[in-house]
Amino acid sequence: MYDQHYWAGRVQHLGIGVAHAPGAPTTNSLTSALEHILQPTVTARAQSIAASVRSDGAQIAAQRLIGLHQQNA
Repeated sequence: MYDQHYWAGRVQHLGIGVAHAPGAPTTNSLTSALEHILQPTVTARAQSIAASVRSDGAQIAAQRLIGLHQQNA
């Protein structure tokens, strides 16, 4: 569960979302988070970052592992 807090912090740091405080969410905390992330500046930033995220990461990782294996064989 630790990585959830890490990634939430990264999302908040990038300006594309909100890291919810530890503990059970409340109606008010969720409403506040939604109000923030639905702001045009936040959605635009998220779309901008999404365009630069690779979608072939698993394939690239597999190719690199195969390459390493072939080098060491």
